[in-house]
Amino acid sequence: MKTELKYFKSLHQLGSFLKENRRKQGLKIDDASKILLIKKSILKSFEDGDIEISNNSHFKGFLNSYIKFLNLEKTCKFEFTNNNKLSSLDKPNFQLEAPETKNTKYSSIIILLSLIVIGFIYLFWNKNTYLNLYLIGTSIN
Repeated sequence: MKTELKYFKSLHQLGSFLKENRRKQGLKIDDASKILLIKKSILKSFEDGDIEISNNSHFKGFLNSYIKFLNLEKTCKFEFTNNNKLSSLDKPNFQLEAPETKNTKYSSIIILLSLIVIGFIYLFWNKNTYLNLYLIGTSIN
C-alpha cells in the first residue's frame, strides 16, 4: 500500500491530522507524552495548532519526534515558514565587538606582577629552594 505524501502549510491542519492518526492508532496523548518525554500541554498545542514554532528549534524537534512516534514521517510534511525574515545582522544596534572596559588595560599587568611577587615570596619562603639555586649559581662560576 503506497501512501501519498501530504504537505501542510498550517500547524492547525497538521495538528488535526496528527490527532486523527493518533486516535486511529488507539493511543492516548498521555501515553505519547510519557514515551516521548514531552509535556502533554505541548503535544496538545501541536494537535490544536495553538503554538508558534517557526523560531523555536526545540518545538520543531518535539514536533518531528511526535510525527516519527506516530510513524507518519513518510506520510506528512510540514513546511516551516519564517515570516519574520529580519536577521540579527540587520538590527541597527547590533555590535560585533564587546564594549571596552577601562579595567582591561591594567588588569593583565596587575596579574603578571602579582604572579611574579608570589613567585619571589615562594622562593624566599622555602629556604631549601633558595639554597639550591644559590649553590647552582656558585658552581657555574
